[in-house]
Amino acid sequence: MNLTSGQLARIGQLSDQWSFLWDKRRSLWIAAEDCPDGEQIEESDLDVLLARLPEGRHSSARRVPPVP
Repeated sequence: MNLTSGQLARIGQLSDQWSFLWDKRRSLWIAAEDCPDGEQIEESDLDVLLARLPEGRHSSARRVPPVP
């Protein structure tokens, strides 16, 4: 599996909070958030998987909105 420099850079940016795995048997990329209740995302296309990952420290689904 050859990764582009952009893919490697993006994985490097996210590696403090996400772990990445290529499942050869199922031909899927898996990203798992490194926390007990973290998300797991699976995609056959690495670029799609990287685009689906949240930018911040926690996913938007678990972010608490600011109090007005």
